[in-house]
Amino acid sequence: MMSTLIVEVYRFLFSFLTLLGGGFLIPDYVLFESFESKTVDLKPVYNQIKLISEANRDIWIMNQSHHGLKTKIWDKVKIIVDKSTKPYQASYHQIKNGKEIEYKINCINCHSGGPRLIRPNLNSENAKMSLREKLTINYWNLRIRSYGEVMIQKNDPFSRKKKLGLNNDYYKQVLKVPSCYSCHQEGGVRSPITKQQVSTMMVLMENNMMPPWPHTLTTEDRNKVYEFIYGI
Repeated sequence: MMSTLIVEVYRFLFSFLTLLGGGFLIPDYVLFESFESKTVDLKPVYNQIKLISEANRDIWIMNQSHHGLKTKIWDKVKIIVDKSTKPYQASYHQIKNGKEIEYKINCINCHSGGPRLIRPNLNSENAKMSLREKLTINYWNLRIRSYGEVMIQKNDPFSRKKKLGLNNDYYKQVLKVPSCYSCHQEGGVRSPITKQQVSTMMVLMENNMMPPWPHTLTTEDRNKVYEFIYGI
């Protein structure tokens, strides 16, 4: 199956770069302004990301600020990818003072399956990135691509008020437009897209980030995507 071959190629490339010394690029956090995310009043969102890679799991740690760079208020989240299963499984964690707390938002709204590609604002005036940091982001994105489809692993250390996903038939509807479904499907290069991710879909399409090069949306498929998003 072509999708399986693509994932295996990504895994080989990541392993090859690691053997060449890719793992030494950035030992700690990479700070950047998010290209996609904005605050409620459309101001920049800043992220600090770190990857801890172990034999059977990858731990993605992100500190996020909605209050500028100089604030002391940074939210901390983790996405843990369990690589001991096929397909891989991901759990989502909101952390405060070293302890797990209630989710602040519905993680599945943005993350259909594990970590998403990291997209920094390369033109940011406040969070300029070095070449080394840019190369690290590309290296990490190759890692994310290498996961293939990622299933959602339940994480309920206590009785949650805010659930991980919206559990009803409407929001579980899967996007099956050919240009998207060729990658986003069960057993595919990436996890299926559902109604829960429509806001993310809109941002990525408006900025020509999806579908990724060299893929394109036909006029017919674009109309079908808008029909899926808006229900018209």
